[in-house]
Amino acid sequence: MHTSTLTDIVGDAGGFATRQQLRRAGATDRDLTRAVRSGDLHRPRLGWYSNLPLDDDRVTAVRVGGRLTGASALFHLGGWMWDRPDTVCVSVPPHAARLRRCRRSRVVWDPVGVRERGGVAVVSIADALVRAVLEEDFEIAVALCDWALHQGRVSEAEFSAVLARLPADARGIADWVDADSESILESVVRTRLRRAGFHVTSQVPVGFGRHTDLVVNGVLGVETDGRKWHADRFDADVSKDMATFIRRRIPVHLSYELITEHWGTVLAAIEAAVLMHRDGTAAGPVPPSRTRVHDDLSTGRTPGPGRGRDEPTEHRSARVRSRAGRRWRLPRRRPDEAHHSWSRRRELAERHRAQARARRRSASSPASGHTGHDHRTGAKDSR
Repeated sequence: MHTSTLTDIVGDAGGFATRQQLRRAGATDRDLTRAVRSGDLHRPRLGWYSNLPLDDDRVTAVRVGGRLTGASALFHLGGWMWDRPDTVCVSVPPHAARLRRCRRSRVVWDPVGVRERGGVAVVSIADALVRAVLEEDFEIAVALCDWALHQGRVSEAEFSAVLARLPADARGIADWVDADSESILESVVRTRLRRAGFHVTSQVPVGFGRHTDLVVNGVLGVETDGRKWHADRFDADVSKDMATFIRRRIPVHLSYELITEHWGTVLAAIEAAVLMHRDGTAAGPVPPSRTRVHDDLSTGRTPGPGRGRDEPTEHRSARVRSRAGRRWRLPRRRPDEAHHSWSRRRELAERHRAQARARRRSASSPASGHTGHDHRTGAKDSR
């Protein structure tokens, strides 16, 4: 069998194929040896052949003896994250054996049911999302949920199942998720502003076929744009700004650098703009509720008696980092105007469906007090 044919077979199988699969396709051991020596295929693990680059995270996962999961899997699938994860998260079944150690890899033991879902080198999106939500920072966890719903990678029922698998005190993340977000910049800015106490609405129409990314307190139209300002987009962006002014909102453009490097300045400018607008909230935003992060012990509390006041800081930090669990806790205050969140929309949809079912039942049942007998017929016969 020609080497190019072998490469096509492996590519059609998802980038990986076992020796048995290739032998059934008609390849001989000499064909496989020739393909490996030529560099068209390589063996990431005994009995496995691949045509993917050696630095691909999927190759690392298969070399270890499992599949990509968590943030590593979602980043590979295009999930909204700032950077590629530092470590490759590899899912293996409970009784996996002969696992190999690879640099940058981290093995997690998942139930047998996880093995039955997903592909040859990546777990299912729902399984990866459960782990990523618990292991990533809060705003990235929300962004990944936004991405999965906005891109249609998980259905409403599948996302409900994902929430059911989270710890009880983490399921409130649904109040912060908004499937209307169209980018990581928009998702992160929305989450940060809502944590700061602002009312934020996603994708508000401004004219025919155009939308403002975020509307803050009804008076600011925020556009998040990771692309450079090109001349061919100038007229379109200015036209949208004019439409925003007509609707008595102040247009604000935020770039990737402003959002990631100068957020303190951005937040101060938004607070000032809201207070300057005559329709804005006179008292300004409420104080933000900080998300407590285990890594840096930013719990928002000062240590009291019996909480290790005299214990060295580095020892407390090491102990907390080694504790199993997620990297965030829900803010103590729910986001303002949560009716735009996924959980609120689902609640309203369920209510509308229940009301529709009730109307259909009342329309199909006979009217109250009516037996179906025509009394006029009896009166006519008596005459």
